[in-house]
Amino acid sequence: MVMQILTVLSAIENIESSVAKLYEWFSDCFAADSEASGFFFRLAMQERSHATMVAFSKGLVRRSPNDFSTVDFDMSLVDDLIHTIDVFRAGNRNPTLGRALEFAMEIEDHAAEGIHRSMVIQSNPEVSNMINSLAKADKEHFKLLKDYADKIQRQDPVAG
Repeated sequence: MVMQILTVLSAIENIESSVAKLYEWFSDCFAADSEASGFFFRLAMQERSHATMVAFSKGLVRRSPNDFSTVDFDMSLVDDLIHTIDVFRAGNRNPTLGRALEFAMEIEDHAAEGIHRSMVIQSNPEVSNMINSLAKADKEHFKLLKDYADKIQRQDPVAG
């Protein structure tokens, strides 16, 4: 579906905020484990930072709307990601650390976390640095989650 770039950026901002809220919730879920709680808290703050970067980009678009073209964007990917998070939270009131890490990796690897980036770059290549920075951060989050999950598994094979 062809959309205005501001609509797409709002969707991206919603993704980043939703993932931040998920990580904040995980941080609260594991409050008794300072390492796990701190790990998820740091990820949440980084996702909040990503949302702020997107909000800044929206300001750039508002100041120069003619510099941005419309883009082809599948909003159902965003809706699916948000729904997936909501369903997980509703069905997992007290997730294990292993399950939380597994789900977080699924979210970081979700198509909505990546496909939107190329769409925004199509609209205006000048925003590519910000978009590429978000993509790099998502890859780093996935690696951090994987490394932490591996560490937890080595420490306590039944933790998952």
